[in-house]
Amino acid sequence: MGRVSDPVNGSGETVPDLYTGEPPIQSAHNTWKAVDEDLARALGRNVHRAWTGQLFIQTADAHQVTLSAPSAFVANKINKHYIDTIARLWAKHDQVDPPRTVSIVSGPRQAARRAPRLDGERPSLVGVPGSRQTGSGRTAPSLLPPVSDVARKRFTLDNFVVGPSNELAFAVARQVINNPVPQYNPIMLHGVNGMGKTHILHAIEAGVKDRDPDRRVRFVSAEDFVAQFVASVRGSGREGMSAFKASLRDVDLLIIDDVHFIADKSASQEELLHTIISLVGAGRQILIASDRHPDTIEKASDRLKSYLSSGLVCKIGPADYDLRLRILDRLIARRREQGHETLAIPQPARDHLAARMNVTPRDLEGAFNQIVAQSQFLGTPITLETVQETLSDSRYMTGQRLTVDRIQRTVCEAFSISLTDMSSKRRARAVARPRQVAMYLSKKLTKRSLPDIGRRFGGRDHTTVMHAVKRITQLRGDDVTFDAQIRAIEETLKG
Repeated sequence: MGRVSDPVNGSGETVPDLYTGEPPIQSAHNTWKAVDEDLARALGRNVHRAWTGQLFIQTADAHQVTLSAPSAFVANKINKHYIDTIARLWAKHDQVDPPRTVSIVSGPRQAARRAPRLDGERPSLVGVPGSRQTGSGRTAPSLLPPVSDVARKRFTLDNFVVGPSNELAFAVARQVINNPVPQYNPIMLHGVNGMGKTHILHAIEAGVKDRDPDRRVRFVSAEDFVAQFVASVRGSGREGMSAFKASLRDVDLLIIDDVHFIADKSASQEELLHTIISLVGAGRQILIASDRHPDTIEKASDRLKSYLSSGLVCKIGPADYDLRLRILDRLIARRREQGHETLAIPQPARDHLAARMNVTPRDLEGAFNQIVAQSQFLGTPITLETVQETLSDSRYMTGQRLTVDRIQRTVCEAFSISLTDMSSKRRARAVARPRQVAMYLSKKLTKRSLPDIGRRFGGRDHTTVMHAVKRITQLRGDDVTFDAQIRAIEETLKG
């Protein structure tokens, strides 16, 4: 795709639009701001955020404007469902007569154009994130975008999957983004590594900056905090220390990740304490994350523990089975948006992936990436068997939890029936009795609810499961041989 361009005259200068007096690319950006707001109202903010809100101006001239989507999948979706609405709203707001036509394509954002300096000096990079000053004072592009820029794209509240274990943290994040005046201060998120704390922190940073660009936000990791503190003490004396303190305290929102590492160093810990006191006293929000509750940070002083606990302490707990399933759905959707439209993982394989004891969302994403890579590089289909084989030698297989799917398969083997019989409408005793056994064991050995179990047996009602549990319990008490058979199945499952 060509770079962003405007009409130029013979001398190479950009020609202003006849109607707006602006270069077409600039008038297109101005028009898109109004269209973008109307789209959010017309489609609903959730739909707009997920689809049309990802569009950006790619090219523009006096007759046509090209909007680009981040992937072919998103472009196709918009062209199929929303292009008419976009065209109608564009015609409404475009000041060019007749209104320019609009087309949707896919592709990455193009590099920013070099704009001539008014003073005749060398051109400077306009709007390039991550640019840096060279030793000669000229601006040069950074080889990598800032970490915060990468995080802003990946870690947002929109792609954070919410469940019972993290819904309080999610609600707190939205409150911080939408309310500049602190209601709780400091706020401390804690949970074991891989539960999504850093995701929440970066989402808050991005959300605050998007909502109010003038709000001063500083995100710092514990490692950077300690390194900058030590450097200011050793290298720059009083001026360096003053600059370090100002970088943390002259902000409206300070976010510190992995604060438990700071507590391991007494001098850094003291500086952290005074920073918290200063920000809270000035009515400025401070948000902190740790892998443990403040009271269990071993080397933290009692005073620091007290201040860390004085606002709001919010735990992010382990993801349950249902949340892990929804995280998998989000991972699959993200891969499809990136161009892997045909990626699919069958339900038994999804259940197998989600049914893990003590597996964090980060671990789940790692296992997912391993499975997808195996399929893409070797061309093998993703099935329950290939998932089991791919992860057989990895740590993801440790702590496996019993699932309804596994119980069904084991019972089918014990009674010599097919897996489809478990969800079929057949009522012959040779099929109905093993089905009741599987329902009984699912209720006894898993934490699934009765309605959930019923759904996994061909959409049956929860009363059917209750009847199965009651019937098998009765048969075990009346028939010693039958009881021994069920006990053998239980031992197989637990072994």
